[in-house]
Amino acid sequence: MKRIRYSLLPVFAILLAACDPNGLEIVKTSQESQFVSPKVKDMPTVQVSQNKYDDPNAVVTFSWDKADFGAPTEVSYSIYMSSETHPDMCLVSGVTTTSYSIDYKTLYAKLIGESNLGLAKGSVHDVPCYVTASMGDGYYLVKSEPVTLKFEIARISTGINMLYVSGSFNNNHPDRDGIEETESGGKQYQGLVNMKSTGSNQVRFLEYTYAGTNEGNAWGDNSGTLAVGGAAIEAPAQLAYVRADLNTGTYSITELDGPVRLCGLGGWWFGGNPELVYNAEENAWIGTADYSSGTFRMSINDNWGFTFGPKRAADLTVRDGSDIKIYHNDISKKVLGGDANFKIDAPGTYRFKFYYESADCTWHLAISAVK
Repeated sequence: MKRIRYSLLPVFAILLAACDPNGLEIVKTSQESQFVSPKVKDMPTVQVSQNKYDDPNAVVTFSWDKADFGAPTEVSYSIYMSSETHPDMCLVSGVTTTSYSIDYKTLYAKLIGESNLGLAKGSVHDVPCYVTASMGDGYYLVKSEPVTLKFEIARISTGINMLYVSGSFNNNHPDRDGIEETESGGKQYQGLVNMKSTGSNQVRFLEYTYAGTNEGNAWGDNSGTLAVGGAAIEAPAQLAYVRADLNTGTYSITELDGPVRLCGLGGWWFGGNPELVYNAEENAWIGTADYSSGTFRMSINDNWGFTFGPKRAADLTVRDGSDIKIYHNDISKKVLGGDANFKIDAPGTYRFKFYYESADCTWHLAISAVK
């Protein structure tokens, strides 16, 4: 049974076997109450800025005082961080020194990623952090007292301008669910938004300039046209495809409550193709399918107007472990010069996971072989 020490634990003797020079086993004892937990060292406010995000050599270093189990043994450390929605997220494990450095791009994804801490951009956050230490195969584990670290998270541009959809479905989060600008500077946006929620759903569109940290203009409806300061827009509580043109004020929100399929694996008729099913716990569409040969594309609502694939030529062939970004075929086709049909490099049975990642404001398809 794994034992975890959060504060002073009862005295418990553990036996450590050692050998004397003559090969005779000597039994030693160490009291668990004498174990020393690691202690996280404080650090100044970590500013996650555009310049640091773009610099591959810039890092943030977490450090702590070493743990002591009363025996000369290798100690393995893990770092945990928490937010209101994602407690006890493991930042890293298996560290054998008393410090760990992480680049800003990776840290940014951990801080704001929907599957990680899910923190809002453009603000300062107090983040509880603690370190655990274990010996051997993790049989004994001690935990540091938590400390609060401050992270000032800028709105990082990943090279593509985004318009964010904020509403009751995401607790009016200002910059989590984004739709992509189709041409740089054109102020025309489109993309999938997962608006699954209970009850009514009202949304607005938020735009930002990446040079600042303040909220930008909130666009709502004014007599059927988008306008700054307009009223909240009634939207479906489902997956939807959203288009918005801030030049003309036109917009559309199309509900997509039909099947999500891997179109092409069972022929090019929608009904014969495997379906991905929504998993609320993972907030993703997941399914398993066999692949033998040929190409396929994702489809939604059994409608050729809503098919999706990669827009990088390198992603047109995927493999076990691939995690590729997925775009509407209209966007991919402009880049690739043809439909975004892709293939797997080897036959087999695969698990497919279609999900949104707020760290890069993009939909992903992850593929893994079923062993």
